[in-house]
Amino acid sequence: MVPYPQPYPTYLTTEVMIFLFLSSERRQALQNVLSKLGMEEHRSQKLRLKDVLQISPENAKSWTPESLGDLPWHFLRKIMALNGMARNTSLDYMAPDYQQRSEDKEELNTDDSISCLSDANAMNPLDVLCAVLLCSDSFLQQEILSKMSMCQFALPLLLPALDTPKCTLMLWAMRDIVKKWRPHSLAESRGFREESLVLTKMPTISFVRLGSCSFSKSKLLNDVLSPSQQHHDFFIHRDMDSGHVLRNVSDGLVEISWYFPGRRGNLDLFLEPVAVINLHGDIEPHWLKFGFLTNVSCSVFIFVESVSEKNYLLLSALKESATKYYFIFNIPTGISSETQTFCDKLISELKLNKSQLLVKDSSQNKAKFVKKLQNLLGCIMKSSPKKINIEDMAVIARELGIQVDEDCKACQTGSKWAREIAAEIKDTGKYKKAMFRLQGDPWKKLAKVEKELCQMRRQGGIPSEKYRSQLKAELSELRAQQNKCDLTDGMTPGHSPSLSFVS
Repeated sequence: MVPYPQPYPTYLTTEVMIFLFLSSERRQALQNVLSKLGMEEHRSQKLRLKDVLQISPENAKSWTPESLGDLPWHFLRKIMALNGMARNTSLDYMAPDYQQRSEDKEELNTDDSISCLSDANAMNPLDVLCAVLLCSDSFLQQEILSKMSMCQFALPLLLPALDTPKCTLMLWAMRDIVKKWRPHSLAESRGFREESLVLTKMPTISFVRLGSCSFSKSKLLNDVLSPSQQHHDFFIHRDMDSGHVLRNVSDGLVEISWYFPGRRGNLDLFLEPVAVINLHGDIEPHWLKFGFLTNVSCSVFIFVESVSEKNYLLLSALKESATKYYFIFNIPTGISSETQTFCDKLISELKLNKSQLLVKDSSQNKAKFVKKLQNLLGCIMKSSPKKINIEDMAVIARELGIQVDEDCKACQTGSKWAREIAAEIKDTGKYKKAMFRLQGDPWKKLAKVEKELCQMRRQGGIPSEKYRSQLKAELSELRAQQNKCDLTDGMTPGHSPSLSFVS
């Protein structure tokens, strides 16, 4: 593993103090967010999948959140239904009860109406996502990320250190995701390739920023990954609903999205799959995560708006890294003399060539800049031999001291059960017939009788009540046969001799 770039010495002298301060501040911010969302009890007693899938009159209603406490459940219900608006955290301030209260008063209190519309009563969608994942057990996390993938949302790769001393790589949470795509090599035969997402090796390109930036990096990435005239918001950005609200606990969240080819001819943006990683926040306070990205990526794009001496000292540490860096300079009002001076030093220090420097100014056409960036990514993918999957990333994360969710006891036990069961499967058809005895022929016969009981198509000259009684008797006989079947080892792994470790 290539050692990740170390910050300059002045950071090391105050590292412990900064860590203690940030840890205390982070814990307080988390407490405030969970309190507003009404999720404090689930910090220790995690939400489970069955809690979300419970059927109740509330689940059947189509409702919009009216308070911050509604946001987690709004997200969970919408994402389980594969609703593309699941990440929307806008509150319905003009709910019926609110309207009724307004009508009962001759004048609406101005202070109250303004406070309702202020950012104090809003929450960034990324904060809601982080809070929900923190309060969910590992299996619910897996289901959430699987549904988010189906909605083509960017997935959390590194969850910020909220309840843990280190950030967490979400490997187990992505285990259930399978992707299907058509590589360029199979375009003529119209074949497809299907593989588990965490096992698929592909070029990985990361995007980060240093300092503040007047335009949205995430929004630009959405444009880069979206086909022409088919815009999709993979990453949450500041121009989305509540996307401008200050991030309280999700600053430093690392998200990952993918592009998989599946069209024909020149309609694909890229000919092969590519992973795009986006670090939310400044790299300066998230140097460990940035170091992780330099190790897993074939190229890293750094967005900068100005370069001070402090920034120069930080970026000059990258000269020891083998990763290729690209700089996107955003210059809305022209470049300052200080920025120009340190940029020249940086170009010399890192031995950057012209292709590694991109300038974005206010006069530049947005579509042309996006096309230029797409072409550059295509060239990087062709020229770089480095390909990596999520499992490989987990190895690097452990070496850097980053936690991996799959290392917890519950995930390890579940993974062991799955491996034990899979080892027994030689022929899928025969295994299903032997282990799932209530399915197959018994289930077909039962379904056929139930269907006839509803349709009564084969009644003939038999009186209706007599025919119905015959069908019910046949139905009862089939149910009795099913009840005689004991649970097989495949249905009860804890009772299987090969899985005796459970007891």
